[in-house]
Amino acid sequence: MKWMGVCLTMTMLTGCTGQAEPTAAVQDETMEQVTIAAIGGSVTEGEEAKAFTIQSIGYSDGEETVTEAESDREDMSLSGKYAGNFPIGVALPAHVLGSISRYDDVIQNNFNIMTCENETKPDALLDQQASQSGLPRTYENPCVHFDACQPAVEYALKNNMKLRLHTLVWHSQTPRWFFTEDYTNEGELVDREVMLKRMDAYIRSVLEYFDTQYSGLIYAVDVVNEAFDVGNGDQNGVRQKDNLWYETVGDDYYYHAFVSARKYAPSYMKLFYNDYGCSGKVDLILKRLSQAKEEGLIDGIGMQSHLSTEDDIQHKFVYAAKSFCDAGYELQITELDIGIKGAKTEDAYNKQARKYRSLFKNMQEMAEDGYPVTAVIVWGLNDQLSWRRGEDALLFDGAMNPKAAYYGALQDDSVPDIE
Repeated sequence: MKWMGVCLTMTMLTGCTGQAEPTAAVQDETMEQVTIAAIGGSVTEGEEAKAFTIQSIGYSDGEETVTEAESDREDMSLSGKYAGNFPIGVALPAHVLGSISRYDDVIQNNFNIMTCENETKPDALLDQQASQSGLPRTYENPCVHFDACQPAVEYALKNNMKLRLHTLVWHSQTPRWFFTEDYTNEGELVDREVMLKRMDAYIRSVLEYFDTQYSGLIYAVDVVNEAFDVGNGDQNGVRQKDNLWYETVGDDYYYHAFVSARKYAPSYMKLFYNDYGCSGKVDLILKRLSQAKEEGLIDGIGMQSHLSTEDDIQHKFVYAAKSFCDAGYELQITELDIGIKGAKTEDAYNKQARKYRSLFKNMQEMAEDGYPVTAVIVWGLNDQLSWRRGEDALLFDGAMNPKAAYYGALQDDSVPDIE
């Protein structure tokens, strides 16, 4: 920023005034520093005080000027906007945490909970070498380690942020060796009884580690991720394709995961089922989870919400969200991004902004109406770091500049509602 201009009206006062607490300073390269107490405040200079009223402030970087009204946006933040409704989260990968100084201000200003993008998934937690070397003792008790997620844990603790544990049981990013007799990728698959014992031991090890080492840090656990899929599922909609949980345990593997999680999770860890495309499979999800729900094994449903600017948020998405809440589940938006399909035109970015506005506005209204909406989490920091790179799906561009989508999420007046 090269200069900041201040327009003032000045009235001479007689006598001395008390020294005011300064709240802003104005300085350029050629003039002495002047301290401004506040709008309508005073500046003391020798024995004579001058009262100033600030009429407008303009900031310039040499190319554009921002008025006071426009600069009000800088005081807005997502976590502040929704402080009375629900926490706002962000998914952070390891390489972001490795260069956190570039992103820290944006994170701290906007988010108060976080998720590891990959570092608490099964392939990051399961320890093949230790499991193999410990045989036969480890045959039903696979080993785990937490090196990959340690930077995220330390960052969360340092900044008083709660952490979402994503995810325990998933068909993807779970190594084949975990399911074999000798913990090798080429080994024969174990039977149902053994795999259920391994599942139980693995879930116990992870949950007890976080509870004993970092009590209170984990606010929610995605116990099962993406278990239901009509296209890749069996006749009951349980995912069968490329799913070693299904192949070894059977079509009730997700139920047993919740049995184990409830057994070991402390009360402050809420247990969630997490899935994509929830708007199109509300009935399937509710039906398949009914037993776990009736037995008190599950607390909530996470709608991943990997959306596009063509998705119907105002009606279909909100209907799904309310349906889950009406069925007695806590609801969290867990992996939000809204991609742009096709040309990245100004109209496309404005449409994206309106979609973000619609989602945040509807979640806020649901929370205010008593629906248990308890978190909204954005899946990544900026467009270049996104797993949907090329769709510009997030709130900030690659240089960490807020996009129209960000102001849409804030429900700023610059972004209109969807008609």
